[in-house]
Amino acid sequence: MKLTRRSLMMGAMGSAALLSLPTRGHSETTFNFITPFSFSLSFSSVLYADAAGYYADEGLAMRLEAGKGAALAAQMTIAGQMDSGRTGGTNYIVSHVNNGAPLISIATIAQRSPFFIISSKDNPVQSVTDLEGRTVGMATLGGSMEGTLDLMMRRAGISPQTVNKVKVADSAASFALIEAGRAGAFIGNTSSMVIATSARDDVAAMPIDDGMPGQVYVARPDQVAENPEKFVSFLRATHRAASEIVNTEDLVPILKTIGEKHDVTGLNNLETAQKDLRANAQNWAAQGNENLLRNVPEVWERAVELLAGAGLIDRKVPATQLYTNDLLDQALKA
Repeated sequence: MKLTRRSLMMGAMGSAALLSLPTRGHSETTFNFITPFSFSLSFSSVLYADAAGYYADEGLAMRLEAGKGAALAAQMTIAGQMDSGRTGGTNYIVSHVNNGAPLISIATIAQRSPFFIISSKDNPVQSVTDLEGRTVGMATLGGSMEGTLDLMMRRAGISPQTVNKVKVADSAASFALIEAGRAGAFIGNTSSMVIATSARDDVAAMPIDDGMPGQVYVARPDQVAENPEKFVSFLRATHRAASEIVNTEDLVPILKTIGEKHDVTGLNNLETAQKDLRANAQNWAAQGNENLLRNVPEVWERAVELLAGAGLIDRKVPATQLYTNDLLDQALKA
């Protein structure tokens, strides 16, 4: 029989049918994934899937890397140094449409923005208009936080140029800059917000609702086409972990499992860590448990309209060009 790619695949499938799940410790496929920032419970869907062995169950040898910004995470994925990375939905769409970034969203993990505007109760930010004229800190300039801020301000009819943007750490410790009068607010993720508000009672936190897919997992279409099974396995294990977190009442065992393998900010206080993880999980399931990790078409269609209306993308494109649910659908098949 002539050996073809199809015959090899069929042979492999036949052999696989004789086996159960891949044996842990015998992973054959390396999967490289990058988070936008240092490990926090915001990224617990992948951290727990790794620590609990769910990727190993799928035959994946995971290499998780903590990035230095959402834009860099996307760039490293484009460069082929990562199989997938997590980045902001707004940032991704803008770079895809305006710059032709060769990426596609293979899943949406945060169904709404995971960011909060953190300020002092003595001078709180209660609406977007309160940002005008302030110094606002964010973890990276040119990344997903800045993209989210620009979209909010333009939708409110305010020029983003009226805000002095400075780089600060995405952590509860950045509240010290507000106390010192060096910033009027800073943008933090869910974990930073929970830790800050749990530690002190003078913190004001305004949730951001920009109507966009909050955070997405992106990959290069050519790499997906070359080995779709690898990405299906990644999503199956990630969905397994995320679903367990969303539906579990007692999160302490999950937190302890994560901490056994990964150095994660905020795990030293289990009470606060549970609030942190619960808040993140609520975001993941904001479009319903049935849409966990799914790119929800209506959200993406609205996102294109909002970005075009705000002048942040050069042209409208069909939203279906920006994402695929095919891999997730395959991952969730019985």
